[in-house]
Amino acid sequence: MSKRFPDRLDPWRFADLGKEFGGALPLDAFPRLSACLLRPVGEVGFKLIFGHDRGRDGQRRAVLNGWVRADLSLQCQRCLEEVVYPVDAGLSVAFVRGPEEAEQLPESLDPCPVEDDQVAFMDLIEDELLLALPQVAMHDSGVCSASLEVKRDEAPIEDSEQERDNPFAVLAELKRGKH
Repeated sequence: MSKRFPDRLDPWRFADLGKEFGGALPLDAFPRLSACLLRPVGEVGFKLIFGHDRGRDGQRRAVLNGWVRADLSLQCQRCLEEVVYPVDAGLSVAFVRGPEEAEQLPESLDPCPVEDDQVAFMDLIEDELLLALPQVAMHDSGVCSASLEVKRDEAPIEDSEQERDNPFAVLAELKRGKH
């Protein structure tokens, strides 16, 4: 297993060689991910294994299997405090040169588009972490400092006493008048 990480790599060559990479990198080394974090501190642990997969169509594909793990510091959207979101994501991707190849992949493989026969090593890891982010980061309801309950001393909001006019009532009157 290699401890040096290339900037760019040829995935088909690495699959032929059965290359493996593992280790840890600082979270602040991933600029797109860092922009989503409250604090980009800590490390990303990962293991990437290049190899081949023979699909049902008989094609031999360059694939990447492995995992990425990190504790990400996000902002809770209820209380606006820090929430630590653990990520332990498995990877199973096939390298493709175009959309036609991507459409032929089985559902168990995610497509990874390759331009100029090269992919950025760090992007492989960063993309998986970005995909693992929640749509809305929140503490569990029992842990969050923000309360969603109505306080006992607050009166509930009630509809006003006056009845509101239905905006479609005018249309109903016009319809009735034509008949």
